[in-house]
This record gives sequence, structure tokens and C-alpha cells, in this order.
Amino acid sequence: MLGFGVAHDLADAARYFRLAAGQGFAIAQCLLGFLCEHGKGTKRDLGEAVRLYRAAAAQRDVRALARLGVCLEKGRGVAQSEAEAAASYAAASELGGADALFVSGVQHFKRIGERSAPESFTLQLAVSDLALAARLGHAGAVEKLASISSRQEVVSTCCLGC
Repeated sequence: MLGFGVAHDLADAARYFRLAAGQGFAIAQCLLGFLCEHGKGTKRDLGEAVRLYRAAAAQRDVRALARLGVCLEKGRGVAQSEAEAAASYAAASELGGADALFVSGVQHFKRIGERSAPESFTLQLAVSDLALAARLGHAGAVEKLASISSRQEVVSTCCLGC
């Protein structure tokens, strides 16, 4: 997906994630869910995104639990359920999700400007992970989001409004 050593191609990434997701790999299920949710490299399909997040969440994937929580909270691709969203967020938090998502977001943010990945998509990944960490109560994530708020066009279209 990030194009290290090869051309950056989200359609190819989606195809490979689909193969791995079909074999039960939680990280592939979650990443493909993100691509489906946002229509990157594949058609936008919120129902498929939720299905993939649920499959990865069943394997205790922190990012999938947090993304599933967002979908449940907002009724994106699934009936809105604040109770289920809270349970999903709690499960992610219990697994140390806030810290893991914060570190992931910071790492994506550091890669902005590298030739291997488009800046707008890398920033979207960074903001998505930082916003999820903030939802789980990570103070550093809130501060980092505030520091990049000058890039309002990406922040407003990313997971903050999901």
C-alpha cells in the first residue's frame, strides 16, 4: 500500500489485501476495510468495510476495533449503536489501542513527503490513526491533531467526521 520499492498503487494494494483477508489475516482485513470505507483503490462499500472490520476485530485487531467503533457510533454501513460502539472502543483501549494508534499515526505523519507515498493519502492515514487514538483518550494524539490542523482539508474529510 505504501509503495516501498514499487510504484504506489492502491488498486494493487486492495487486490493483495483482498487475497490476504480471504486467508484470515486480520491486518489485511482491517486495511482492506479502510480502503472500502474510503473508496481508495476499490469502490466505496461501507457494508463491506464493516464486515471486514468485524472479522479483524474478532481477532483482536486494535485498529479494526476502533474503526468498527466509529462505524457503529455513526451508523456507517451498519445500524447505529452507541452501546456496541462503546464496547468496541473499550476492547481497543484494553488492548493498549490508544498508544498503538498514536505511534502509528506519528509514523505515518513522519513519512509525509517521501516519494513512495502520496502526501494526501499518508496524511489521511496519520490523521485517521491519531483521531482514533484521541477517541480512546490519548492526550498526545489530541495535541498532535491540533498541531496539524492547518491541513484542514484533509482533517475534515478524514475519520474525525466518520
